Amino acid sequence: MKICVTTASGVEAVTKREIYKLLGVDAPAISGRLCFEGGWDEIAKCNMYLRTANRVGIILGEFKAETFDDLFDGLKQIAFEEFIPADGKIIVTAKNVLSKLFAISATQSISKKAICERLFSKYRITTLPESGERYKVEVAILKDHVTVMLDTSGDGLHRRGYRGLVGEAPLKETLASAIIQLSVWNPSRPLADVFCGSGTIPIEAALIALNIASGKNRNFDFTEWKCFDKSIFDGVLEQAIAMEALDKEVRISGFDKTRVN
Repeated sequence: MKICVTTASGVEAVTKREIYKLLGVDAPAISGRLCFEGGWDEIAKCNMYLRTANRVGIILGEFKAETFDDLFDGLKQIAFEEFIPADGKIIVTAKNVLSKLFAISATQSISKKAICERLFSKYRITTLPESGERYKVEVAILKDHVTVMLDTSGDGLHRRGYRGLVGEAPLKETLASAIIQLSVWNPSRPLADVFCGSGTIPIEAALIALNIASGKNRNFDFTEWKCFDKSIFDGVLEQAIAMEALDKEVRISGFDKTRVN
């Protein structure tokens, strides 16, 4: 499969180094996307370990579309049935940049209709109950070039699972991790954040220092899919736990002023 890892603008180099360290793959970075070939094992590892990535997806197809008819026909040629079952809950998002098809709402509705008609014909049904697991499909159009990606992560990878409530103007966990990695901080040295806010930087630093996988305490959409062997993810999670260094002594501090309204 063609795997696509998305990341924030300006963080591509950090995410690229993470992918190379994790998989030994030199993935080119283009417009916040790093793409490479891999299988379910690579998808599981990227979701589990990448600290600065936003999402991990599977590129299902690419084609040129200058009209909505082109978009509809191109989407109907993609084998969605290889991933999405008859009861799959399909959510379509769209991004249009410098394209003749600039209407996002129309792009979403036409894309959803094309996907449904493809599944109608393949499963020989007339309706989709959408009562099963979630399948998020992103249709991104850049200069009339359409890229269709199936999101494996579900919620953004900045949602680590250790924070339920988010305060005003939070620093995303992925960006905090990127800042730490760009600082060339060594876990053997002290780290102090004197304006830590909700403590995102110290928490991310502690996860890095103790080698705790960023995706250990959260769920991912792909683990519930019928086309995925969950034993692959269980193996990746077991390995991640075995690699933790919880007995390591680290000196990480965070300070801030408490505001009372």
